[in-house]
Amino acid sequence: MGAWGIDPFDCDEGVEIREKWNEWLDGVHSVGYEEALKRFFAHWGDAINYGDTVTNNEIIALVVLHFEYEREVPKKLAKAAEDAINRELEVTEISSWKESVQQARKDFLISLLEKIGGSRKKPKNPNFFLDPALQFRTLNSAKKSLLDSFRKLKTSRTRIGLSGAGFPSFMLTLDRLMNHRIWEKDSNIYMQASNERLIMLATYIAIGANYTEDELKALIDRIMR
Repeated sequence: MGAWGIDPFDCDEGVEIREKWNEWLDGVHSVGYEEALKRFFAHWGDAINYGDTVTNNEIIALVVLHFEYEREVPKKLAKAAEDAINRELEVTEISSWKESVQQARKDFLISLLEKIGGSRKKPKNPNFFLDPALQFRTLNSAKKSLLDSFRKLKTSRTRIGLSGAGFPSFMLTLDRLMNHRIWEKDSNIYMQASNERLIMLATYIAIGANYTEDELKALIDRIMR
């Protein structure tokens, strides 16, 4: 993700949403508005419920595109946008911007919130009974849950995705990050970029898990074959 300015299309995710909008609504392989909207929501999955910054900015960009093309914002998108904007209005998010543009970012978000008929409210905590940094009650419950989800993903006869398998929000965010700006690429480029990211992730895991160099090499070889 790259944030360049307060305009919703001054970032990689905003540019990507515009590209998809043009492709799905006006491109050679146009699928029509209703199908395009379904695809956007399928792409976001459960991330619309907890909102990583990439998802928030994509939702915001799609809403702005509706105004730009003078289309009515459907209720489902307006609700997702209201939640996304409120998450981006949190002090921790606003303060992550350069000080010189923080007020402009806040003003833009509040103006857009009013435009869709939304209201200011505290974002929901996806894990209200835990510290927001925690996904599970204990490490043992984490192990069991992840293995259960892994088994469900591997044995399903239909494509269910990480969300359908029950993986937690962090895994969904990680998956989106791993595929950011490459999922629409040529298959050969996608495969190389995907494997490069898997290798980097494997190296990160090896550092955290205190692997030996030989163990890391074995893991990388497994990914590359």
